[in-house]
Amino acid sequence: MKNRCAGGVVDQLATTHADKKGWARGATRLMSGAILLLILALLGLAAFPWGLLKSRIEAHMTGAIGRPVMIGSMERLDSFSFHPLIRLTRLRIPQPAWVRPGLGDLARVERIDMRLSAWSLLTGKVSVEQVDATGASLQLYRNRDGRRNWTNGRGHSSGGPTLGQLRVANSHLRYVDEKRDRSFDLAVAADDTGLRLDGQGLIMGHGVTVQACGGAVNARRGPWPFSLTLDGKAVGLAMTGTMAAPLDLDHLRAAVKGHAQDLRLLDALIEAGLPGTQAVSLTAQVSRAGPDWTIETLAGTIGRSDIEGHAVIIKRHGRTRITGALSADHFDFGDLSSNEGKARAAAMRARTGPRLLPASAIDLTHVRHTDGSLDLRVAHLLWPGPSPFRSLHAHLSLERSQLRLDPLTVGMHHGVFAGTMVIDQHTPGQKDPKLTLSMTMQGARLLDVFPRAHIDGGLRGRMMVSGYGHRLRDAFGRGNGVIALVGHDGLIPARTASLLGQDAGRGITTGKQELASLRCVVMRLDLHSGVARAAPIVIDTSRALTTVSGSIRLSDERLFLTLKGAPKQASVLRLPGQIEVNGTIKAPDIRVPAHDRSLGGAIAMVVKGITGHQAPLAHDADCDRLARRAMR
Repeated sequence: MKNRCAGGVVDQLATTHADKKGWARGATRLMSGAILLLILALLGLAAFPWGLLKSRIEAHMTGAIGRPVMIGSMERLDSFSFHPLIRLTRLRIPQPAWVRPGLGDLARVERIDMRLSAWSLLTGKVSVEQVDATGASLQLYRNRDGRRNWTNGRGHSSGGPTLGQLRVANSHLRYVDEKRDRSFDLAVAADDTGLRLDGQGLIMGHGVTVQACGGAVNARRGPWPFSLTLDGKAVGLAMTGTMAAPLDLDHLRAAVKGHAQDLRLLDALIEAGLPGTQAVSLTAQVSRAGPDWTIETLAGTIGRSDIEGHAVIIKRHGRTRITGALSADHFDFGDLSSNEGKARAAAMRARTGPRLLPASAIDLTHVRHTDGSLDLRVAHLLWPGPSPFRSLHAHLSLERSQLRLDPLTVGMHHGVFAGTMVIDQHTPGQKDPKLTLSMTMQGARLLDVFPRAHIDGGLRGRMMVSGYGHRLRDAFGRGNGVIALVGHDGLIPARTASLLGQDAGRGITTGKQELASLRCVVMRLDLHSGVARAAPIVIDTSRALTTVSGSIRLSDERLFLTLKGAPKQASVLRLPGQIEVNGTIKAPDIRVPAHDRSLGGAIAMVVKGITGHQAPLAHDADCDRLARRAMR
């Protein structure tokens, strides 16, 4: 039994050993076959006739860029290599159907020699080690609605393989942008020494020469140096810096210097929604990360104004958000109008005459896709003539076509004018922007606000106005609210005080240098649909009391006022009745009744003065009560 068992075990072990030897021989043969297949596959890859894939490559490129791609011929120039050299001829990409006729194909290339990495095909990401292009022509176009022919229809730039080295000869690029009224026609060349673009352009009808250059376009790592110069008499821009990689426009840092006859010309290049201005010269350090821009050390001049500041510009989902700060030592708001705008304003003044209310535009249509906040400080405000306003500090916030200035503080020679201003244009279907002003004046002086009247005294006031219009003048001309001023404890030329009280005798005989006390000036205007009604207007001096009734139509600043004065002492020559004040705020027409200007009227006034048959004399007004009523 033991022998039989031992023999069975021996036989079983022998059989197992034989099986293992067979398995090992099979595994060896299998491995050898796999290695052979791999070698054959690699040899096939190294010798693959790439021309057979022309149709598939056309289809792949068409799907990648969203445009039909047509290749005239495709052939392999070498015979055996894991870095094959492939030649494409007569490559053509037509324009999208929506592009206006006459521009030619989006892209045409007479010949492209490409060296690929065959190994990259195994990872699924094509690596193009070298591209030599000859006779390339690109026709880039953006229409008035902002639609671009070089995107794939999903809002992103067309993708492409990893590029190692680029050489370009006998090629050109044409760019037409109807939205920003700019175009460029450039010769393009690239070799081992670098990339160069040279040509001409038009920016809003003004000619410029264009020169751009960069380092060699290759797969090297590290910053890629570049420079761009647009030189013209009306507008110019110079940029020098580095990109994170060759032609990586989404990641760069550069020093920028620009000049223009009008800021809109520079805005045609940088697309920030800036207004027309006087001549501008600016410098800044800028950087870009994806769609976002950072502007540092901004400095320059606009007209006779100087500015400096910084900003961050973020673009998301079709909207732009700007956050930053601007400051100026000297600033003239007139510099924010172009020469064309000033010519239009001058023509308007010639038609309407001088106006007090400015025609400044408050329409937010051009910034309907912009949000953000900006801190603004001006140390010295510049004006074309005398003005009580000397400095400015405002925090601007813009959200969905609603602009808020809060706080808004305007420094004066004496005191401040402070509060909030809101321009609201976000309501759907709203035709005109709505202006809302809520301001108070404290610590001011009458002489600062009304210098020609030579009247001084403390001054305070308030303004609450809301109205619709594309200009500030229009909003007041249709507005509702209240405007109130209270002057007190001052001095007034005695002759002026007497004439305001219709005391012609003292008005004629009083010396020019003599002064009277100003007890108070109280003015309240209740504004309804652009008509400001006196409620009331009172001037109380040591010589007379004057009341004004009537209204002012703010749409054209026409005066419809009646002045009634009474002296506080008996007068030899006292004008009876009332005085009409017409004309405009800037050019009032004061009409004394005709019979009072005649010889008979003068004799009658003398007789009444001698006989004492005059209207009652005036008494001091209750200035405190009137002031409380006006400022309520």
